[in-house]
Amino acid sequence: MITIKYLSPLKLVEYVILSIFKSLQIVFIAYMFDQYINYAQFHHGNMISLTLFALGGLILFCIIGIAYQYLYANIVAEINIKIKEKATTYLIKTKNIEQQINTSFMTNDLKQLETNKIEAELQIIFYGIQFLAAIISAFVASWWLSIIFLVASFVPALIQNIFSSKIKSRADKWEKSNSDYTEKISETIKINDIANLYNAQKQIIKRLISSAVGMETALKKSNEIKQSANEVTTVFAYIFAMIIPFSIGIYFVTKGKLTLGIFMMIAQLANNFINPVVNIFGCINDIKTTDPIWNKLKLMLNNEDVEFPESSVGKIFRNLELQDAEVTLQGKSIFKNVTLKVESGEKVLLKAPSGWGKSTLLNLLIGNLKLSSGSYEINDKNSNGDWKRDHEYFSFVHQDPVILDDTLHYNITLGKVVPEKELNKVIAQSGLSKLVHQKGLNYKVGKEGNNLSGGQKQRIEIARALLNHRQVLIADEATSALDPALSKEIHETFINNFNGTVIEVAHKVSMEEQNLFDKVIDLQKAMS
Repeated sequence: MITIKYLSPLKLVEYVILSIFKSLQIVFIAYMFDQYINYAQFHHGNMISLTLFALGGLILFCIIGIAYQYLYANIVAEINIKIKEKATTYLIKTKNIEQQINTSFMTNDLKQLETNKIEAELQIIFYGIQFLAAIISAFVASWWLSIIFLVASFVPALIQNIFSSKIKSRADKWEKSNSDYTEKISETIKINDIANLYNAQKQIIKRLISSAVGMETALKKSNEIKQSANEVTTVFAYIFAMIIPFSIGIYFVTKGKLTLGIFMMIAQLANNFINPVVNIFGCINDIKTTDPIWNKLKLMLNNEDVEFPESSVGKIFRNLELQDAEVTLQGKSIFKNVTLKVESGEKVLLKAPSGWGKSTLLNLLIGNLKLSSGSYEINDKNSNGDWKRDHEYFSFVHQDPVILDDTLHYNITLGKVVPEKELNKVIAQSGLSKLVHQKGLNYKVGKEGNNLSGGQKQRIEIARALLNHRQVLIADEATSALDPALSKEIHETFINNFNGTVIEVAHKVSMEEQNLFDKVIDLQKAMS
């Protein structure tokens, strides 16, 4: 159970104890039924004292119930946080190029896991304790009548179980449809401007609505089978757990072999033979609906805790060399027969047309990808696909800078503690001094950096690169989206202010900017 695995033992014990006390409420109410009926029949005791006792007991159980709800909410939050920590760690650890999870999983799926697995497991514990409290109390009052109610209570549970495989199948289909719908929403938002440009709004809307219909249909079918199972179970519960046992009990009351008070007490307790058992099977069915999500999550939860390195100081770089390099992805050759050598301190521009595979080459250099054939060495040592080792040589300036909806300070440092003197030096080197002076380091840059210009976004990426002291700066079409003047400024910034090695890939760079580099290599000609 995920609850037991990711909940602290002390909190689990607290939950069990409070569940026991809360479950005694049904025993107390059943006992009061017996006492009131006995008073009505035999006038034993005092009605005022009996009523005050009942009120005092209910107030006490109300306090226990509130404490239980607070603890319940706290437990759900604690487990959710631990799961999200694991999922987030996995998300970062595996890197974007390997991602098998998406936004839908991190939001909708994990929320469904909370409702249909975490809470269901907690409820199973409570219902199990409630069932034991009821059955023990009933057996003390009349063991033979309790057995009749008990046996009858398992019939609806068996009926519920018949539906379980169908419920799981429908849940699998809904999970896939929901994931597809979430992706379609994301794609619709991205294509919105293009759809309006080319008057394709109706078609794009139709595409999303079609996915929504598929998702809602799958959800409807999943809910239909669950609700049908609940309805059939409820009818059988009435027949086998109420009508038949009541008929037997009333018969023995009329024969004088059982008091009406004891019968009503056991009948009241018997509701908690039936309801907890039915609820437990309902919770089990809820848990089964989360199997597809749980199977994905287990990959993350079963991973050992990752210790991420704190140091940002890069390794000493002397050279890198590719010999007859080829990368094949999903059976398609991206590039092949590439031979390339870069020495420490060189400023190298790699030119190639769009679609050549320049970004793939850069992912290879930093260890995100592995060669299909050929060799790749850093400092004369094999480095083919060794992300753990390779990435510490490199910093990266992207074509589309990755900017978080946070402060300037956080975007530059990525939350790491940096000495103020060092931070100010990097801000100056990257050309951000004017922005920081005007707005301050606590300036919120907006979603995707909407409050910044294109050049300011690029300078933030350059600042990150300088701050992390990596000896090789890689630029992937870093200035292709900028105007010529700004492109030249950015090139001068990271070429002149970065003392290490620079490797940029681009398909179009002005001759003036090319002259800033020590070496310009045409990748197509580098294919031996």
